[in-house]
Amino acid sequence: MMNRPANTDVYADLRTEMIALGRSLTAAEAELRVPQSPAWAIRDVIAHVVGIVDDILSDNLADIGADSWTEVHVSSRADKTLDQICDEWSALAPGFDALGEVNPVMPMRAGADLITHYHDVLQALGRQGDRDTAAVRMGLERYGPFFCERAEHAGLPVVRVEAGPQVWQSGDGEPVAVLTGSAFDLLRAFSGRRSAAQILSMDWTGDAEPYVTVASPYGLPLEDVSE
Repeated sequence: MMNRPANTDVYADLRTEMIALGRSLTAAEAELRVPQSPAWAIRDVIAHVVGIVDDILSDNLADIGADSWTEVHVSSRADKTLDQICDEWSALAPGFDALGEVNPVMPMRAGADLITHYHDVLQALGRQGDRDTAAVRMGLERYGPFFCERAEHAGLPVVRVEAGPQVWQSGDGEPVAVLTGSAFDLLRAFSGRRSAAQILSMDWTGDAEPYVTVASPYGLPLEDVSE
């Protein structure tokens, strides 16, 4: 078993990085469009990840994941500066971290979304961050099993995912297909940040084609993603 930091610590460290990044941006940079969320600017993406924390702490989860749910994260903070949004996140931190100590699934799920958007923001800025981090691996702990669940629910033959010591498969028995890759590449593929062509070009053993349609719960970009 891997010796890894607690989910709360991983989330907290990534939150610190994202807040520092947000506070460092110029007004023009904060308004840059994010290619992986083209309706949003960088400030909107940060408003969204703060809104997730606020909704978790407020138990406002009835419509979790719906477009209407995520859009409120942005619209309700439209009159705030990015610094004010970061201030709100910092103020919510103690309560969220305390929740994570008793329910570590929460920082894992919120962290999977956060690490995805963190790299989206870096892409929008033309930057590249560290891709071999505890946060990336924690994100894959959410998205790897989720991919396998979709494959199983779709009635597809058993598939296995391997990212070093992180391994999942969609059912019992020998897999008919195996996808191997870095935690970062698999995370980006399973979170809708790779095109169908890019997913097919990954390191597959067996027939990859049936699994492309279930690779991401959000659909796939039509064009290849370069980052």
